[in-house]
Amino acid sequence: MTTKVIMDVDTGTDDAIAIMASVLSPEIDLIGITTVNGNCPVEICTENSLRVVDYIKANVPVYEGCALPLSATLTPGRKPNIPSYEPNKIHGAYLDLPEAKSSKGNINAVEYLIHSYLESDGDISLVPVGPLTNVALAIRQAPEILDKIPEIVIMGGGHHVNNCTSSAEFNIWVDPEAARIVMNCGRPIRLVTLDATHEALFTMNTCEKL
Repeated sequence: MTTKVIMDVDTGTDDAIAIMASVLSPEIDLIGITTVNGNCPVEICTENSLRVVDYIKANVPVYEGCALPLSATLTPGRKPNIPSYEPNKIHGAYLDLPEAKSSKGNINAVEYLIHSYLESDGDISLVPVGPLTNVALAIRQAPEILDKIPEIVIMGGGHHVNNCTSSAEFNIWVDPEAARIVMNCGRPIRLVTLDATHEALFTMNTCEKL
């Protein structure tokens, strides 16, 4: 039995692997991808997601979402206020894959999330692996979707590991207001922290198999 999943991503190298692993997993039915500003500007995240989907010949639609965090004028969300911030230092900008031939969906990611859950049978798991801006906006605009979300599996936060400040993990740090909304939404949440990702290592051999 497969689990239907919508992934919300800020695709750099790590989320590219997550998309490939999800598409190729016999346990997951990836029905949609939404993109959000994070590792790269949202338009680059969208192009990267489309490149991955095209490269592995997956029939999965991609919808572009929010370009800024909820409180765009506040630090830490307003990245230009942080002189040391280097958004592409780790993940690069565009993935080293052929340019996408397919196109993004014709509605915003937030609209797609709302429509998908309102029309669902309550059987689509939501898996955000980037900042939580899209998810928070969908909840704020249409709180009735919460009755249709069986679980939210978040990649974010950290116990003993950080990657942004001495105590912060990037996905939560970028949009803490959105994280607060999602964490307090009342639905079952599984938080997969940065600690776990440091234990789930992908070797080059594994990447080649993907």
